[in-house]
Amino acid sequence: MANKRKKQRTRGQKITRRAFMALGGLVGGGLVVGAGGLVYITKAGKKYSGKGFEGNQLNAWISVLPDNTILVAVPRSEMGQGVNTSLPMLVAEELEVEMSAIKIVQPQPEGPYANSVMLTHNPRTDLSFGSTFDMSRIMDKVTAFLPLVATGGSTSIVDGYNVMRCAGAVARESLIQAAAKKWDVDASGLYAEKGHVINKATKEKLTYGELSEVASTIEIKKVPELKAQKDFKIIGTPVARYDIPGKVNGSAKFGLDVRESGMLYGAVRHATYRAGEITAIKNQADIEKRKGIKKVILLPKGIGAVVVADNTWRAINASKALRFEETGDKTISSQGVAKQAASILDESKMIATPLNKGNVDDVFAKGEGIIEARYDVPYLAHACMEPLNCTVLVKDGTATAWVGSQGSSLVLDAVNASTGIDKDKITVNITYLGGGFGRRAEIDFITHAGYVAKEMEGTPVQVMWSREEATRFDMFRPYVLSNFKAAINAAGEIEAWENKIALQSVANNATTRIKPAFAPAPKDDLATPEGAADLPYAMNNAKMAFGQIDSPIQVGNWRSVGNSYNGFFTESFMDECAKAAGKDPYEFRKSKLGKKSRFAAVLDKVAEISNWKTPLAEGKFRGIAMQKSFGSIVAEVAEITKVGDKEFSIDNFYCVIDCGRIVNPDTVEAQMQSGIIYGITAAMYGEITFNEGEVEQYNFPQYEMVRLKTAPRMKVHIMKVDKYPGGVGEPGTPPAPAALANALFAATGERIRSLPFSKHGYKFV
Repeated sequence: MANKRKKQRTRGQKITRRAFMALGGLVGGGLVVGAGGLVYITKAGKKYSGKGFEGNQLNAWISVLPDNTILVAVPRSEMGQGVNTSLPMLVAEELEVEMSAIKIVQPQPEGPYANSVMLTHNPRTDLSFGSTFDMSRIMDKVTAFLPLVATGGSTSIVDGYNVMRCAGAVARESLIQAAAKKWDVDASGLYAEKGHVINKATKEKLTYGELSEVASTIEIKKVPELKAQKDFKIIGTPVARYDIPGKVNGSAKFGLDVRESGMLYGAVRHATYRAGEITAIKNQADIEKRKGIKKVILLPKGIGAVVVADNTWRAINASKALRFEETGDKTISSQGVAKQAASILDESKMIATPLNKGNVDDVFAKGEGIIEARYDVPYLAHACMEPLNCTVLVKDGTATAWVGSQGSSLVLDAVNASTGIDKDKITVNITYLGGGFGRRAEIDFITHAGYVAKEMEGTPVQVMWSREEATRFDMFRPYVLSNFKAAINAAGEIEAWENKIALQSVANNATTRIKPAFAPAPKDDLATPEGAADLPYAMNNAKMAFGQIDSPIQVGNWRSVGNSYNGFFTESFMDECAKAAGKDPYEFRKSKLGKKSRFAAVLDKVAEISNWKTPLAEGKFRGIAMQKSFGSIVAEVAEITKVGDKEFSIDNFYCVIDCGRIVNPDTVEAQMQSGIIYGITAAMYGEITFNEGEVEQYNFPQYEMVRLKTAPRMKVHIMKVDKYPGGVGEPGTPPAPAALANALFAATGERIRSLPFSKHGYKFV
């Protein structure tokens, strides 16, 4: 069967039949209007509260103050990826204002701000010049109704690129028409520039602030023509990020910085074992007698307990002193999971085959030029620098939450579920996130806080997890086992390629916790095969299949999801194929790209900037890898120096990205650097292991990070390509482990097929 999986996916999943049927009556009944956010560019169909805005609101995204300050809604969470700057850049470009005039508003989780790409996988690239607002795409309507207001899957720019430019263009047009009314002239004789509307003939001008009241009453019937890329003044230029000054001077507010009058502090202590339940707290009375301790609260289903105190020190120390009666599965172990995975592959217990081209079995039956390999990666934690926390106040039938979360709508759902308070009486305040990586798209830490706040009604409570609790009770990247088999002919062509993997479905596991109605069956998980079933290399016969591990260990989205492990597997095995063919790894890859010119350009460029064809000095070695993920193509070269027996310094990482149109090049470069560090950290050190039902790693001494002294110098090149933007938050991570592994092979002749490198005796200085 030919492979029909063409679309580049995002972290979201296709809407399930169950969810569609549940929503069908609502959509059909007319309760949903317009197409996602686009209807809210005009005042028609106003389905947003405007909460947080001041001045005269021109549409759901833009408000103008009398002093010409422009308020722009940024409905995505700032977790270091620069969205508080890049999304306003899209508005500023079309609105014809300078970035210095803009201030950010974090809107409530309402229809206009839904992230449709996370559910539809379909950016609004079909917005033609002069098109109407009625795009009538059913999934956009569903998305707006839910709404899913969330950040992840490298979707912020992909989702907002057209919508926020349209918002700026429509606001600009309404201001021009307001000026035309005031001057009683034809609007065609006016233009906008630097926050003013100017009369071409008389050079008279009015500020947006002076025109905003009238402009807020004007409805624009069509999207004005958007700028061509050649006319951009702001998009594509380096703009200093809004969030950096506050993070430098200490004024930036993260979740743990929230302080409200009379606030108390809660510390979480979970049940010890996987799928465990606390049935009783043996020493609750003694703990509650301690100085400053207000209450010990058992969480629903005995998942854990929270000690509430007048400061975090007392709360954390008291939580560590809790003694439980509890149940749980003490049989869970890393060895048991690995054994089950091996059984799935050895017995070919596949549940889905997303790629099946030609007939690999016929080629393998010839028995010529066959190579085989088995790879695996361990469970991984997210290791966010800021421990999980959430502050909630329940008072007088209302609730207010302050939290660093990747989804304001998920916060709304969680507070509603844990407090019983209606959603229209809940206010969500999203702070900066001290690391997200998918972990802060989960809702467990929010439901804990909501439940505790309900028990402490009238008092704001900040519930936090210690580093140990955050590490041991993460939603881990899954353990994955991967088998490869390939036939390389005498000409160095890949005659057949077969890849089978075994793992727990991330989308099924995570979505069941977060949005159960949208949880796909494991066989329908699009994240599982990404980066493995959509390779760019020419192969006449190719097959990729996967099987499902059954385990109570909770798994979740981890930066770049399926690409993170499949990138290591496939690009390492491509090097094995190059070795079998007697070819240079770069030349071998390039020869398999055919007419895929964008891939070839990226690969050629990384070879150029890394001086791939120039011999290295003695003791220095290189490795190369390439991966497309989240709509962007990234190639990387790792350059290392051998300084001792299995001891290396990572000198340089060279990175080239084709992400289509660039919004803020500084952000793109920073995200590539960040992704490389995250990827090589996992490759060098990352491993979560289970023994007798418990996680064996507690804190950074057992879960090491790449430090400054071992971090490589990084050179990033951004390709200039006039195509719809791809994501940049995650694509830097997938090629990094393979590039480093391939460099280590070049240095030692040892093919590392199981991460992390440290468990094979490798050290990095």
